[in-house]
Amino acid sequence: MSDALSTVVAARFRDLADTLTRNAGFLSTAGLPEIVAGVRARVYGDVAAQLRLLAEAEVAAAEGNPLVVVAGESEIAAAVARRFGHVAGLLAANARLLTRRTAEAGLARRAAVYRDVASQIRMLADSEMERAVLRPQQATRAPLSNTAPVSPVVAKAATRVPRVRPEFLESLVEAIARRRRQGWSVARLALWLRTALRDPQIEQVHPCAQRSFVAYVTDLLAGSEVSPRRARSLAA
Repeated sequence: MSDALSTVVAARFRDLADTLTRNAGFLSTAGLPEIVAGVRARVYGDVAAQLRLLAEAEVAAAEGNPLVVVAGESEIAAAVARRFGHVAGLLAANARLLTRRTAEAGLARRAAVYRDVASQIRMLADSEMERAVLRPQQATRAPLSNTAPVSPVVAKAATRVPRVRPEFLESLVEAIARRRRQGWSVARLALWLRTALRDPQIEQVHPCAQRSFVAYVTDLLAGSEVSPRRARSLAA
């Protein structure tokens, strides 16, 4: 999933970790006094290690998830801003913890570096959030898979969830049809999908788990056109 939001966030974490590692290396070889460079270089190394762990966690969260929502540029920027903001908050908390109930000079210097790095990452978060606000969401419908024909029901269902990869809708529609034949109601299907569909890229209900989408698919499966009244209710 090279275009997954989690992959982009992980790459940004790794880039920041690489920058901190390079800075730590420069400080260690610049001939600066230990009291100036030593603590800062060690904190940079610690933060870089934390960022690489967070990058691995981002990738792991997306693995094995077949239903991917294609993220727009503004959504990616907003997600990066949230992740950077979270990291900055963790570093600020580390600084508070280091200086709690102690006035030891070494810990105070280490805490100051943590606060400095947190401030820099917070600035990155603010910059990303500005991008998210200024750039309109750019999302286009992914083309239907040309490796295998899809059924008319799947093709129509894909138009209702244009940012979900259509090649994964075939099995989803089949699963809905099978449970529908077993007597499942639209409400029960929607509840099942809310728990069955896991997408770490979005923080809201998966589009395929929306009751309106499930109702649309069941109408298609029944072979009946959506009535004008039903169409208005689905669009609401």
